[in-house]
Parts: sequence; C-alpha cells; structure tokens
Amino acid sequence: MGSNGEEKKDGNDEYQDMSIVEIIDYCTNARYEEIERELEEMKSYIGGGSGVQSEVQREVNRISWKAEALQIGCILTKHCSILIPKISFHRMDPPEGINNLSDSGRDNNDQGNRMASSSSSTYNVQTSGSSHESEIKPFWSRTEVGMDFERDRNLFVSVSVGTEAFKIKILDLAITAMNELANMAIENEPLWHPCIAGRILNCAEYIKKFGQVDSHFPVLPNAETYTNPLQTEASRETRFLAVQPVHIVELLMNNDQYSHVLSNMVSKAKVLGVLSTQAQGDYNGALQVMAVKFHASSPLVPNRKCYLARYSRRLNNNAWGVVDVSLQSLFPNPLTRYRRRPSGCLIERFRDGLCKVTWVEHCEVDNSSVPEVCRYFVTSGHAYGAKQWLSTLVRQHERLTHIRVRRDPKLQLSTEEANLLILADQMMRNFWRNMSFLRKNRWMLVSLSDAENIHKVIIRFVKEKEGRCPGPALVMAATIRIPTSARRIFNFLQDENSRSKWDILSHGHVVQQTRSISNGCVPGNHVSILEVKSPEDPDRTVKTLLQESFSTSACSYVTFAPVEASSINMILNGGDSDNVPVMPSGFSILPDGLTGDEVSLVTIIFQILDSAASPMCFPAHSVYSMYKVITETAKAITAGVVDPYNMG
Repeated sequence: MGSNGEEKKDGNDEYQDMSIVEIIDYCTNARYEEIERELEEMKSYIGGGSGVQSEVQREVNRISWKAEALQIGCILTKHCSILIPKISFHRMDPPEGINNLSDSGRDNNDQGNRMASSSSSTYNVQTSGSSHESEIKPFWSRTEVGMDFERDRNLFVSVSVGTEAFKIKILDLAITAMNELANMAIENEPLWHPCIAGRILNCAEYIKKFGQVDSHFPVLPNAETYTNPLQTEASRETRFLAVQPVHIVELLMNNDQYSHVLSNMVSKAKVLGVLSTQAQGDYNGALQVMAVKFHASSPLVPNRKCYLARYSRRLNNNAWGVVDVSLQSLFPNPLTRYRRRPSGCLIERFRDGLCKVTWVEHCEVDNSSVPEVCRYFVTSGHAYGAKQWLSTLVRQHERLTHIRVRRDPKLQLSTEEANLLILADQMMRNFWRNMSFLRKNRWMLVSLSDAENIHKVIIRFVKEKEGRCPGPALVMAATIRIPTSARRIFNFLQDENSRSKWDILSHGHVVQQTRSISNGCVPGNHVSILEVKSPEDPDRTVKTLLQESFSTSACSYVTFAPVEASSINMILNGGDSDNVPVMPSGFSILPDGLTGDEVSLVTIIFQILDSAASPMCFPAHSVYSMYKVITETAKAITAGVVDPYNMG
C-alpha cells in the first residue's frame, strides 16, 4: 500500500512543473505508443493466416485512425464515427463523393455499409393509396465532422491559445499574414490576372514573390508533379464606399456584427480566444482566434470551416488592414478540407468621405464533393470569392444608408415601415440559415421513382421555434441551370404581375402589391406586401405574403413567407415584429461561373409546416407534395424566362 501510494505521489509530482499543453502532449504520446504496440500485435496476428478476417481488419483500421488522431493531440471518445440519422460512416473509409452516398448499402462487406445495414441507410416511404415512392438518403459533406470531435477540438484550441507559447506563434503568423495581404492588395500583373469574377492569382508568381507564409502549407502548384488534393482558389475585388475605414474594421472584428451583416455567407463564427491587450474599441493590433463556418448560396455546395487568427492593424494614417489566416500549422487535422491563406481587406481613406476597400480571398480547398451542376460556380470563385464577400458588404452598407436617409423627417420612414424592414431582415437570415449545412440536422438526398429528376433534391427537418418556425417543418431545396441571364430571372420572379405564372399555389389568382419599401439604390431592391386575391371574389384575400428581393453584382435573391393578415396589420399599426413567425421560401440566382451571363444557377427552397415530421421521419405525402412543387416551379420559371426559339 505504502509503496503504491508513494508511486502514485511520484506520478503526480512529475506534472507539477508542466503547462497544460505539455501535460496533454505527454499523455498523448504515452497513449499513442501504447496503441502502436496494440496495432503491431494485431497486424502480426492478421499476417499469420492466409485469409484476413474482416472484423479484425476493421479493428486495425479503427486503431490506426485513433493513433493518428492522438498523435495530433485530439482526444476522441466516440471512435471517430460520423453520426447521421439512421446511418454512420467510419472515418477510415469515407465515401469518395456524393454519388457514392447514393450507393451506400450495396456492399455489405464494407465497414461503413455494415454499420448502415444494421439501422437502414435509406427511408422507403409510400404515399397512401398511390404508387409514388420516394427514397431518402444521407447527403453527407466531407467537410463536416462529428459533433463530439468538433467540440473536443474547440475546447483544445480554446485552452491552447491561452498559453504564452501559442500567443507568440499566432502573433508572428498574423503579422506575416498582414504583410502579405497588404502587398497582394496593391500588386497587379503579373501577380493578378483579370477575369469575370474580378482578378485571379498567378500561383507561380505568388511563390516567387511571397514563398510560404506558413511552413505547414504545401507549396502552391507550379509543376506537373504537384499532388496536393486541395485546390487553390484566389481572387481580388475593389469597391468604393462612403464610410470611415474604422467602421469596416469594427464590423469585421466585432463577432456579433460580423455574423449578422454577413449572414448570407457566415453560418457560424465563434471567438475562442482574444490575444490582444488593447482597450475596448481600439482595433489597432487587435488579435483573436476564431472557429468559423461559411456557406454558399446553394445548399448543394459543401460548407467551409476552419480555425483562424483574425488580426487588424492601422498600417498608416490613411489605411487599415484586417487579415485572416488558418492555424493549420499549430492545430493540424488529417480531416482538413479547407485552409485559409492570408485573406481579408485593405481599407484606404479617400477624399470626399470615400474609402477604397480591396478584398483578397486566398485558400486551399477540396472541391471533390461539389455536385457537377455547381462545379464551375465554385471553382470560378463565384461561391466564396472576393467579389461575393465585397458585394455583400457593399449591399449591406447601401441598405443601411438608404434606411438612414429614409428616416429623415421629410421622407417619413414611419415606425411601421421600420418594423416591416426588421421582419424582412429576420426572414432573410432564416432563409440563409435554412440554406446552411447543420451538424445536428443534416440534409438528406431525395429521389422519387415517378417524377422528373432535376439534378439533386435535398430535404431536412426544421424543429419548432428554430429561426421563428411556429412548429415542426420540412425544407426542400434544389439547384437548376437556366439558359438566360440572372437579371432576367430576377425581374421575372420579383414582379407580382408574373407571380401566378410560376407560383403554382397562386395559379389562377390575382396577386396585388399593397405596399413597397425600397431598401437600396438598385431597381428591384425592396420589401413588399403581396396579397393573393380570390378569382371569384376580388375583395377576398386568400393569403398575404411578405417578400424581399435584392440584387448585387454577385448574386440575387427573391424570398417570401406567408404571414397572417392580423400580424401584418399589427406591424403596420406600430406593433412589435419580434413575435411574428416567419417560414421563408424563395430563390437564389447566381451565374454558373462558366458562361458569363448566358446561363444562371437558380436554387429553389420551399418550406412547409408538418406536425408529423421529425429528424427521423419525413411523411411520404409531404415529401411527394414538396417534390412536385419544386419540379413544377422549376419548369414554370424556365418556360417563363427562356425564349423557346433560342433554346437550340
């Protein structure tokens, strides 16, 4: 007893002079060596026989992956399997693409399929009294990881960035990244070449000029022997705004403002540590570590997420810089599908109250799981490029400026109009929330046997009160290609006079716009109230819709939600909009990235209430009804905007 107690005491004493990071490293290395010994014993056992036993082989794979995870300091407790409703895939053998997911369950010799077969990887539901049959399968993104894994890494990063050693490394990385950003923002050819999406990077010139800002990053491609699975994306865009530079800096460094104003691209942003010691409101030298997740304007496009350092600095009396840089070298992860190289903006004060904003986006990403219909939209930089970020910033600035001007007593922006704009803003943020990929509530792939297939259609459950949803609901989405310009499609969809041509729920009815509030300088950027009238009785309103439409240089949106007439009247009489439920449906309209303005991508998102729905159950009648609405809407829009004589 005494001996054991003394040994235990000595064991504890060996940690007393260690930092928390050193303790984690020490324990991790010890456990890693133990697992390596177990792994070698299993390999010897397998090698001893003429046939490899599948169960033992799978255990070797599991331990191999666990050893790799422990080697980078990650504490995993769930054997690193992804949890998806009614299916889980083992980390060692993830599907190679979305198409493979549709084949899950065909090969029971595979580890992932063995796990899936025990709990059914697909839902086969039938509509009562009909032959309509639908199949719902996991729509899984390779950029996502299990909830426990992400929570553990967030905790590990949060603890680590508080240590002095990590602070010094992160600050050094941020300063180097800021210097690179400042140079990339002002250099022209041969470093940057003009293109449709703004400017794209010459990778060979980049390496020649800057080398590697982070030694962990592989060298950018400049030879045929390059084998890095992550592809480089880089773009640059410049715009002028009538705003003080420090206000843009504050927007980007204040996490609440950043998440709200850029919510059409930012799914989630969490500050894990603040490393600077500046006073509150002083952003010169401010440095923070963040976990961020970005989404595109189509839910078919995988999210991008990473840990990054965000650093702001006053470069001179007339210029500020805000830069992001990935912390991959400090917190390596074998599952990484996205690395953010120095990206951000240079903000220069100009005369007449203007400032020049130059935005640079530079990253490495795995686009192998992007569906074919969205491939060029993503790889051309339209999805996550500098033009998309900067056009969002410009649009929000114009919107807020326009509202401030309308508040002038001479222009009479009333309280009820202000409340209506607030409700519309909440509707838009809920729409983007529905578009994003959620860890806890994943999109599922839908395929019906007797309906026309329009690329990929996906569906997910929305729980009650999520984004002001008044009850359990289902959201379905699809992205289609239409051979005409985005502006023509936008004008067609936002015009109340053409609504009955594409909205099958308004077909045969008269649609009237009863109120319109402009919220930008671009024609068509407005919030409106639409009333759908009965064809038999024009004085009877069948339903009331709140609609917001706006267009930027990079994308366009038309979003709407049914709202009770009593709620609209309450808001227009000065009531509070905070308790008004909204269930947005609508469209995002984007260039396809390949043909300029000749072909557009239109994402259709449709939402309905369904009290029988749950994360594990999608009622068959609802799935089929939503699918028919999506497909019929797609046909109607195409017929309404495409000249049949020019379709070829």
